Amino acid sequence: GQAVDLSKVPFKVNDWDNYSVEEAVRIVEKSGGAVTAVSIGDAESDEVLRRAIAMGAKDGFLVDMGDILHDPNARATLIQNFLKKENVPFDAIFTGVQSEDDQFGAVGGILAAKLGLPFVSMVIGIDAFEADHAIVRRELEGGLQERVKVALPCVFSIQTGINEPRYVSIMGIRKASKVERKVFKGSDYQDNMVSKLEVVKWVYPPKK
Repeated sequence: GQAVDLSKVPFKVNDWDNYSVEEAVRIVEKSGGAVTAVSIGDAESDEVLRRAIAMGAKDGFLVDMGDILHDPNARATLIQNFLKKENVPFDAIFTGVQSEDDQFGAVGGILAAKLGLPFVSMVIGIDAFEADHAIVRRELEGGLQERVKVALPCVFSIQTGINEPRYVSIMGIRKASKVERKVFKGSDYQDNMVSKLEVVKWVYPPKK
C-alpha cells in the first residue's frame, strides 16, 4: 500500500509540462537561443525527452534516479545540484504549475528559492521576453490576471491554456530519437537532498 505498480503503465509528458515546453520553444523561435529539456526519472522518461525534442527542444538531459522522488523539496534540490554541478546556462527555467499524478505544485517555487532567483507562478501569458527582463501575466482567482515585470534569470511555472501545444507525430518522435540525449546518474547530485515527506500508505477514499 505504499506504491503503485508502474511496470505496465505507459508514460507521457505531464500536461502542464507540455505547455511549458511549447512556451519555451515559441520564445526561442521568436528571439533565438535554445531549449534544453530536463527530466528526473528512469529509462522510461526518455519518451518524455524525445517528445520535447520533437516539439523543438535542442537536446534532452535525463537525471536517472531509478526510484520515484515523492518529495518536492528533494526534487528541487536534485535539480539545483544538477544545474550547478553541470554548469548548465539558462535565462529562464520553465516548469509546469504541477504534475498530474501528485499535484504538489511546489517544485518550481522551491527551486527558485534554492537558486536565489525570482519566481512567477501560474503564468498564463508572456507578453515580452527581453535580455534582462520579461513581462508576464499570471492567473488569479475569479478570472483575474496580474501583469508583472520580472528580472531574468528567473523561474516560471506555466499554467495550462497559455498556448496550444503543437501536434507531434510518431514519425517526429522517431526522428527525435536520433538527437543525443545525455544520461546522468542521480546519485551524483544528492548533496543536501533530504526528503521531508514519507509515503505511509496509499488508499482509495471511502465510498459515500
